[in-house]
Amino acid sequence: MVSACAETRLEILRGKALALFAERGFAQVGMRELALHLGMAAGSLYHHFESKEQLLFELIEELYEELLGAPRAVARGSARQRLEQLLQRHVALHERRPAQFQLAEQELRCLTPAHRLRIQELRSAYEERLAHLLLEAGAGGAPACLRFGVQALVGWLNNLPPACPDLPAQQRQEVIGALLLAALDNLLEPAPRQASTRSLPLAWPALGAG
Repeated sequence: MVSACAETRLEILRGKALALFAERGFAQVGMRELALHLGMAAGSLYHHFESKEQLLFELIEELYEELLGAPRAVARGSARQRLEQLLQRHVALHERRPAQFQLAEQELRCLTPAHRLRIQELRSAYEERLAHLLLEAGAGGAPACLRFGVQALVGWLNNLPPACPDLPAQQRQEVIGALLLAALDNLLEPAPRQASTRSLPLAWPALGAG
């Protein structure tokens, strides 16, 4: 059984490795450099991580597993409300873990075929749950169009730009909220245009909530 202290140390090491991968690029970081960055001998690194690739896989897998857990956390309300809450949670997760999303989008090619397939399966499962909610909320049109719309929406959410020093956090939340509401209005059929049909405030005051 792993002690809480050991788990905390492992999480600290994972966080430092994540930051280095995001800053330098996964392929540009060797095991020796990674060990040096973590403050340990290269040989000691294998006591904590099976391999550099395995660490990358676990960081990306963890992200998608958390995304997949979000639909179960928004089980109440209308389909539209649950859809908005799910997307809000996606944005909030991105706000907390931008580096992990960066790895998930930019470093997937560095995984082994088996690990890459696993990540693709997780992402497809998340997209499928989002599509089911859209259908429940009234989305129509050709299935291929809905599939493309969902993939485009998830891709946009995964690649949200970093915080802008010239834009206050509240305004950033308002912009993201407005763009998502517009995307939902165009994916749903018939598309609600009246402000009264929008249950999610543009300011998104709970954006940072888990």
